[in-house]
Amino acid sequence: MQLKGKVVVVSGAASGIGASVVKLAAKQGADAIGLDIDDSRGRAVVEQSGGTYQHCDVSNTDSWATLAAWLKTSHSGIDYLHLNAGIQSAPPEAPLADYRFGSMQIARYQKMMGVNVDGVVLGLHHLLPLMRPGGSIVVTGSLAGVVPYEIDPLYSMSKHAITGLVRSLKSELGEQGLRINAICPGAIDTGIIPNDQRGGDAQFMTPDHVADEVMHLFLTAESGETWLKIKESKPVYIMYPRGRKKD
Repeated sequence: MQLKGKVVVVSGAASGIGASVVKLAAKQGADAIGLDIDDSRGRAVVEQSGGTYQHCDVSNTDSWATLAAWLKTSHSGIDYLHLNAGIQSAPPEAPLADYRFGSMQIARYQKMMGVNVDGVVLGLHHLLPLMRPGGSIVVTGSLAGVVPYEIDPLYSMSKHAITGLVRSLKSELGEQGLRINAICPGAIDTGIIPNDQRGGDAQFMTPDHVADEVMHLFLTAESGETWLKIKESKPVYIMYPRGRKKD
């Protein structure tokens, strides 16, 4: 059990990838702490998996500050951090036309950016001081953060922002003895997939397949990289920025 005794913090833990990561981390002996804004579902899912649940609105700096204060008194530090919470620019039940840029609703856009971008920036801001040297951070990006995603351009923009941040933090976090990487999955069977994309021959990975790769990235020596996961049968591999040669 490579994570035995380690402190693992996961946002967006009430469902999908986050729930799978908490479950797998706890199974490997970690002190797994799952965060979510949905207290009823989050607490049930996390505690059933053997983890500890804490409320956190990832878009709110005060919520992160409260969490950080709790962690300071309850734990001596964080070993692994998975910043995972994410949503698309419209709810799953909305028609695909609602995801188009021309159909943008300001409130939905601001909510999405608050979760997808602020949820990473604020999480890093408040929890980096608690990370132990040698620790590792994994951010959930998306294939839509590497290539265009015309169904939801605003979502794609938010995930491109995350990819850029992760790639740009390698040196600074390395000075602190920390690593950071982004896991960028293709289509996954989670609650944010538009219902209208589920018909026909659509195929999706399960959150468990991605959770396995998050465990791998917690322990990899690489940092500042974007890792793609596009098929269940394939391991993750590094997606290098255009113009950069492999080391």
